[in-house]
Amino acid sequence: FDKREAFYMEFRLKRHDGEYRWISDNGVPRIASDGVFEGYIGACIDIHERIIYEKKLKEEEERLNIIIDASGLGTWEFNIQEYKPLYSTQYMKIMGYDRYIPLSQEQLSKHIHPDDHHIITEGYEKALKTGALSYETRIIWNDGSTHWIDARGKVFYDKDKNPLKIIGTIRDISEEKYYQQELVDREQKFRLLADSMPQFIWTGNAEGQLTYFNQSVYQYSGLTEEEIEKNGWLQIVHPDEQEENIKQWINAIKTGKGFLFEHRFRRYDGEYRWQLSRAIPQRDVNGTIQMWVGTSTDIQDQKIFTYELEKEVHQRTLELKQKNEDLEKMNKELEAFAYISSHDLQEPLRKIQTFSSRILEKEYANLSDSGKDNFQRMENASKRMQTLINDLLTYSRTKTTEKKFEKTDLNKIVEAVKEDLKEELLQKKAIIMSDDLCEINIIPFQFRQLLYNLISNSLKFSNKKDPPIIKIKSEIVNGVNLHVEKISKELSYCHISVADNGIGFEPQYSEKIFEVFQRLHGTGEYKGTGIGLAIVKTIVENHQGIIIAKGEVNMGSTFDMYIPIDEKEN
Repeated sequence: FDKREAFYMEFRLKRHDGEYRWISDNGVPRIASDGVFEGYIGACIDIHERIIYEKKLKEEEERLNIIIDASGLGTWEFNIQEYKPLYSTQYMKIMGYDRYIPLSQEQLSKHIHPDDHHIITEGYEKALKTGALSYETRIIWNDGSTHWIDARGKVFYDKDKNPLKIIGTIRDISEEKYYQQELVDREQKFRLLADSMPQFIWTGNAEGQLTYFNQSVYQYSGLTEEEIEKNGWLQIVHPDEQEENIKQWINAIKTGKGFLFEHRFRRYDGEYRWQLSRAIPQRDVNGTIQMWVGTSTDIQDQKIFTYELEKEVHQRTLELKQKNEDLEKMNKELEAFAYISSHDLQEPLRKIQTFSSRILEKEYANLSDSGKDNFQRMENASKRMQTLINDLLTYSRTKTTEKKFEKTDLNKIVEAVKEDLKEELLQKKAIIMSDDLCEINIIPFQFRQLLYNLISNSLKFSNKKDPPIIKIKSEIVNGVNLHVEKISKELSYCHISVADNGIGFEPQYSEKIFEVFQRLHGTGEYKGTGIGLAIVKTIVENHQGIIIAKGEVNMGSTFDMYIPIDEKEN
C-alpha cells in the first residue's frame, strides 16, 4: 500500500487461547510538519461477532431467496418517498414478461385491470393505517390475457413514524381463481337444477348440519329460509318420527353409511305426507367425507296402496282361514259320508241282492216272465249302485288320503295289477307288454289304483275283433326337451305311457273323459260309473304331474303321464 494513504483490513488473528477471531485494522499515515512520513497510527477492533452475524444473515437471506424462488413468489419494494419500485425477476414473470425489464410505477400501473384500480388504491390507504398490505386484483398481460395476483406487504416507518417503504410479495392465483369460479358455476348449476325439480333436494356438511334446501322444500312447507334456519328443519317432520329421524341421521354421520328413512313431512296446509329420504356422502380422493347430498321423495300414494294391499291381504287371509276351517269341516263330513257309504248304504244293497237272489233261486218257477225280468233288472241295478259307491269311496280317498311317497319300482306295481286283473286278462286273452320301467318316488297304493284303472279301461273298451294289447313304457326325460304345455324346463320327469288297441275315442273328448261321471257310451253298451279316469287324473295331480289323453276312433288310445322327479333320483 502507498505509505501516504490510509488503509483498512479485516483478517483473523490468533488469540492467546488458540482461537482465531476476526479483527479490523484501520490506520492512517503520520506526516511530520516538514512533510516527512513518520509511519502509521491506527487501531485494531474485534469484529468477530459482527462478521459471524453478517455471515448468518447472508445465509438466511440466501435461504429465504431459495424459498421465495421455490414458492413462485415475486418480491418487490416500493419507496414511498421517491415513488420508486424495485422488483425481482420472478415478479416480472408474474406480470407477463419473460425477462427482467426496468419499469416505472406508472408503467406497472398500466397492467392493472381498469375495473380494479380502486382495489389498489383502497389497499394502499388501508396499509398506511394498519401497516399491512393485502389485496387480490386482475392484471392484463401484453398479449391481452387476464390473470389474477395476490399481493401482500408490510409498511416500514422512520423514527418519526413516517412511512418510508413497503416490502412485499405477489403470487399468481389465476388457477385458484379459475377453480373457484368453476366451483361457483357448478354450485349455481346444481342449485338451478335442484330448484327446478319437484323432488326435495338438500345438502349437509361433513358434521351433518344441513346447509341447503331447494325451492320445493319452501314451497311445500310454506316456510321461509329464515324460518327453517331459525327453528330447524325438523319442524316439518311429524312428531312421531322426529326422535327416530335424529337417531338414524346421527348413526349415518358416525358410520359414514348412507341414510335411508321414511317419515312424514307437514305441508303448508297442515297435512302430513309420507316421504322417503335418502342421503349419500360425497368423499374426496382420500375417502374423507366432504358433504352429504340428500333427496326426499313423496311416497304417499305408495303408502296408501301398501296399506290397502296389506288390508286386503289380511282380509283374504281371514277368508282363507275360514275356508280352510270349512274345508276341514267338509273333510270330516266326507269321512262321515265315506263311513256311511261303506257300511250303512251298502248294507241295504247287500240285503236287496241277497233276497233277490233267494227269490230267483227258490221262486223262479212261480214267477212270470215279466217278474223274472224285473228281478234281474233289480239285481243288476243294485250291483251298479254298489260299484258306484265303491268308486266314489275310491275317488274321495284319493283326494284326502295322507300322501306318503316311497321309492318304488314300477315293474312291481304292474305285476301286482296283473294279478288283480288275472281273470279279466284271461277272459279277454289280453296281452300286457311293458319295458324295464323306472324306479321313482310315488305313493304306491295310489299308483297301483292308477294303473289298475287304466288297464281296466283298456280291457273294457277293447275291440271285439282283436284281443287287447296294452303297452306300458317309461323313461326319464329333461323338461327342456319336452314340448308339452305346463312342463317346467328346469325339471326332469318320468314319462309313463299306457297305450292300447281298443275302440279309442274322438280327439275332442281328450279333456272331457277325465271329468267325474263323464261317459262317452251308454250304460247298456259298456259297464262303468264314469269315475275311473277322474281318479287317474287326481292321482297324477297328487304327484304334481300332468296327464294327456290321445285317441282316435277304432285306433286305440294312449295316456301319457309326466311325473316330476328329484334330480337325486337319477
